[in-house]
Amino acid sequence: MSRFGRPSLALAILITILTGCATPIAITPVPGAAAEHDAFRAFDTNSDAEADFFFFTGDDGRVTRLGYKSADADTIDDFVDLTDRIGQRRHVVLILDGIGFDLARRHYEAGGLRLFYPPSRVVTPYPSMTDICLSQALLAHRPLGYEAKYFDHEANELVGGSDAYMNETNEPHMERIHYTASTLSRVLGFLYPSYIFGQELPAAKQAFDRTEGPEFIAYFGSTAGMGTRNGAEGHQIVVDRIESLIDTITWEQRGQVDFTLMSDHGHSYTEAEPFVVADHLEAKGWALTETLKGDRDAVQILFGLVTYASFAALDPASLAADLVDCPGADIISYTEGETVVVLDTAGGRAIIRQANGRFAYDATDGDPLRLLPILANLKADDDGFIDADYLFAATADRDYPDPLQRIWTGHITAVEHPADVIVSLKDDYYAGSAGFADTVSVLSTHGSLNRQNTVGFIMSTLAPLPDVMRSRDIPQNMTTLVEQPWPAGE
Repeated sequence: MSRFGRPSLALAILITILTGCATPIAITPVPGAAAEHDAFRAFDTNSDAEADFFFFTGDDGRVTRLGYKSADADTIDDFVDLTDRIGQRRHVVLILDGIGFDLARRHYEAGGLRLFYPPSRVVTPYPSMTDICLSQALLAHRPLGYEAKYFDHEANELVGGSDAYMNETNEPHMERIHYTASTLSRVLGFLYPSYIFGQELPAAKQAFDRTEGPEFIAYFGSTAGMGTRNGAEGHQIVVDRIESLIDTITWEQRGQVDFTLMSDHGHSYTEAEPFVVADHLEAKGWALTETLKGDRDAVQILFGLVTYASFAALDPASLAADLVDCPGADIISYTEGETVVVLDTAGGRAIIRQANGRFAYDATDGDPLRLLPILANLKADDDGFIDADYLFAATADRDYPDPLQRIWTGHITAVEHPADVIVSLKDDYYAGSAGFADTVSVLSTHGSLNRQNTVGFIMSTLAPLPDVMRSRDIPQNMTTLVEQPWPAGE
């Protein structure tokens, strides 16, 4: 059996019923044929091993012309100018779960996805989880929790879980999406990612063919499993096959379609082991429970296999202090009124304050977020606050991108039921459901504060987008790009 695995016949039949079984029309690159026609790339569209469809690039390396060769022609006899009718064509938005910016950029620099302008960085919320990221990117209301399972302080209990995930109760962004696989298929995508992704491609193509609206948004959830099970290699396969789908649609539609391609967040691309916290906390006098009755009770919210851990507690300051020396921890944060306290494993401590969209960083010990040299070059007001946009520009490509705003909103406003304590883990650790961990090897995942986990990408064939943006900036930037409210209907 290959590394990517193969489902049993019974499961394959079930998956096929759930996701569709059509084979997409796929055009095949013909190595060497492009040079004969001074083209950038050549394709065979009818399986006769002869090139009959061509890409031609402009001075900036983007594909600006298509060439079609009739079956009985010796030379290309029809050309399509892609610079004509930009913005008047059908707009297809493809969302890939978990593809990091650096991987997308490397693919582009190697000559891939040249129908598009270069990819832009997207700094996503913290924790870098799909439900939060896409709710902001698609202008949906905020989720209930970081994931489908969260702690409700008013009810004093854990809420949600597998049933909530299956019913998409924590995924408000799904209202904006025209195609995605069933939730059961997305679960199976972590067990059999290559197979499920292979089924999602033709299913999305069929959905595109069946619909006629000016905008079509598809979300590929199985690409998460391609990364988790197979690391960067799995995500490279995703990008290659998505590019083939895009090229195929471009050929079929004779270039009369615009594309935007994006991801929800980054990925660690690091093999990880479990973050073992129960024994560590119990040795310090904590009781891990499912409800909070006393100051030494703590509830760990366990669901997906991710590079952060979240907790509910009546005394979050004490819990955070006792998590600092737990193996795998990196940055620990907790709420203290309307501020957020940040700790690191070297004894560092800082306080994040917010006022009218401006943030202050009071480092009382050390420099947990490695910000002091940066802040020294930014102008603060008399109370120590700095404009959020200045902070974003100065830190977007640092070890912890835009950390003040992301940590503060992660604790205060990003979801309806935020955690009391969040632990950003090192890339080689993950937290999550033990039952799930028993079935899935983790070669990559996401969730933490660091750049690799955080930074996704967006790119379009319509026009270049700003070099860097937050997830929440995507709707406005896309509205500017398409010259109408985005997503469509908003």
